[in-house]
Amino acid sequence: MAEYIGQIPEEVDRLADEFEVKAGELEDLKSAITAKLGGTTWTGPDRDRFQADWEGSLSQNITQLVQQLRGAGQHAAANAQEQRDASA
Repeated sequence: MAEYIGQIPEEVDRLADEFEVKAGELEDLKSAITAKLGGTTWTGPDRDRFQADWEGSLSQNITQLVQQLRGAGQHAAANAQEQRDASA
């Protein structure tokens, strides 16, 4: 029996959608943390360092992850469409 190679495009579409959903959730989380940090009563050098870290590398890492998730979702969606086109 031959090995199955291919996909069910609707399943891959749902996967692509999930990447987008999770990317949006990460953006919401980043916004919520930024707002919470802005609303804290915390002053001094520890706060300054923490805020610099958050606004710098930590926040940038989340932004990069969001972009990577969206890119993966777009790639999956394109693959699903290619499967539809090949099967047509």
